[in-house]
Amino acid sequence: MNIKLLATIFLLGLSTSLVAQNIVTIAGEEIPTKDFVAMYNKNNINEEDKMPVEEYLQLYINFKLKVKEAEAMGLDKDPSFISELNGYRDQLAKPYLIDEETNIRLIEEAYNNMKYDIRASHILIEVPKYASGKDTVDAWNKIMDLRQRALDGEDFNELAFKYSEDPSARAREYQGRKFPANKGDLGYFTAFNMIYPFEHVAYQTEVGDISMPVRTDYGYHIIYVTDKQPAMGWCKVAHIILKYPKDATSSDTLKTMEYAVTIYDSIMAGMSFEEAAKKYSEDETSSSKGGALIPFTCNQLEANFIEAITKLDTVGQISQPINSIYGCHIIKLIDKSGIKPFKEEEENIKRNINQSDRVQVEIQALSNRLKKEYNFVQYVENMEEIIPMFIDNFDNLDSITFENDKVVFSFENNEVKQSDLISYIDANKKRDMKKAASTVRSQYENLINERLLDYEKDNLSKKHDEFRILLQEYHDGILLFNINEKEIWNKAMEDTVGLKEYYDIHKDNYVWQDRVKATVFKVIDPTAMKEAVKLSKKGVDDKEIVRIINKDSKSYRITMETGYYEPEDNAVVDALPKRKVGISKPIVVDDIEYFVHVYDLIPAGYKDFEECKGHVISDYQNYLDSVWVENLRQKYTVEINKDEVEKLKK
Repeated sequence: MNIKLLATIFLLGLSTSLVAQNIVTIAGEEIPTKDFVAMYNKNNINEEDKMPVEEYLQLYINFKLKVKEAEAMGLDKDPSFISELNGYRDQLAKPYLIDEETNIRLIEEAYNNMKYDIRASHILIEVPKYASGKDTVDAWNKIMDLRQRALDGEDFNELAFKYSEDPSARAREYQGRKFPANKGDLGYFTAFNMIYPFEHVAYQTEVGDISMPVRTDYGYHIIYVTDKQPAMGWCKVAHIILKYPKDATSSDTLKTMEYAVTIYDSIMAGMSFEEAAKKYSEDETSSSKGGALIPFTCNQLEANFIEAITKLDTVGQISQPINSIYGCHIIKLIDKSGIKPFKEEEENIKRNINQSDRVQVEIQALSNRLKKEYNFVQYVENMEEIIPMFIDNFDNLDSITFENDKVVFSFENNEVKQSDLISYIDANKKRDMKKAASTVRSQYENLINERLLDYEKDNLSKKHDEFRILLQEYHDGILLFNINEKEIWNKAMEDTVGLKEYYDIHKDNYVWQDRVKATVFKVIDPTAMKEAVKLSKKGVDDKEIVRIINKDSKSYRITMETGYYEPEDNAVVDALPKRKVGISKPIVVDDIEYFVHVYDLIPAGYKDFEECKGHVISDYQNYLDSVWVENLRQKYTVEINKDEVEKLKK
């Protein structure tokens, strides 16, 4: 059985007898064989370069001994270490802190929604997410009454204009700009353009139907779906626009449309669209570019504009004049991306889910599962008791005292009390006296989810071997780096006396062979060889030679490099018939001509300390490390389970 198959058995827990075994005990800590196998496989990926098990085990023991020493020195209690490890733990935990079934459903649903662009209108009756029961019922009754009126035949958009609490339903001014009333019409949108509960219900509603009320953070909505088209994706068009005069009358609008029709007729008669855009379009940004707009998606432009584009099927097709709130347009289709196959969109969908409110759906699904798993119990009445205390002490929550600090929720062996909830709310500085009850209720839900997720995170090592092993690897790796820096790297850099003594003792390891000081000229243009050699013989500086030869050329005719060369340092210098001071004859290496100017012959000898300091530091670090490991092996007991080693060897 090979080592990879053994590792698979260990990690999947298919062999109880193997999983239960320990391969080595270090200072009383038993190391499971499966932990060792995981590390071995990770560091021995290539079959041909695999290290023998016994040899790797010795390296593993050295590694673990250093970690033990780091813990003995208290490095694992250092705040910076704890912070760094917690950061890694949070990253590693993410794949485990999702509800897999919900995640798959959200991904598939998002892709199916992406296939279509829908147009819808809505009516909103505001009610805070955590409003009282009475306020919630009142809002529900209002929205249901409006839904019934629409079903009975009243115009949905007129109802939105009169009763919707979405400000965009009526004309308004925002940041100095005037916006006309949309009467509830939201235009076209697709997946991830709206908050998730709204999008979910909109896509479940047939064209022409009015949804049942849907609750979002804003309140209750009813949704009237007016159109559904295959998704255009990213779209690029050119347009010609004739803008309506300010405060345009119906007569002004008609004249503008009639003028647009004459322009359209000219294009149909042979005038190029680009020429017409430059001549007639009143969009200064795009007219000079033949009317071309930057690419956009369905929710970024006015609904009538998007609707016209959906009717353009082929590149180059031109629409008849259409109206928008801005003016009269003629549109030419340049490109539509559509929606890519699922495999090409999947990663982008996952990223969008993590960056949208859909992630709250995943968190809530996980929280609901954990509530069942950890015997969660909540005491809503005890939470509600906090609301008047919160209001009375709004500016000084620290002053609240509890004669009987009641439990607001519990799970496993954890009890969270009223004082814990107040402290949690106090830490969250974003609060509003007008929404005091909602603040307490929302923070209560947040605290429930947070405590459950934290508890699950703390238990991942018990529930998932692969997580435990990987987290342990990060734990040990950070400690190893920190203690190596303290005991080896910094010591080798700072111990100048010890470093110099090491150099003096091991001087024979730092020796120059016979060397030459020389300049190697690479003659790219063979016609330059004669001139370059002539200049060199005249004693012209090497760099000046290169400048003169290349002066009037568009590309390099000659290059050079100067250095000290031992045997095998430079193929051209090695090709010299004889190493002697002076200028060589032309030498051909790999079909390129060279010549060499040898300035000095330097006999073999010891390297000065400064010449080899980097090499000495590296060797000194290795020396300190070997001495240190030997001391650690004497300080801590190591017991190897030879039977387990033999199993792995086989």
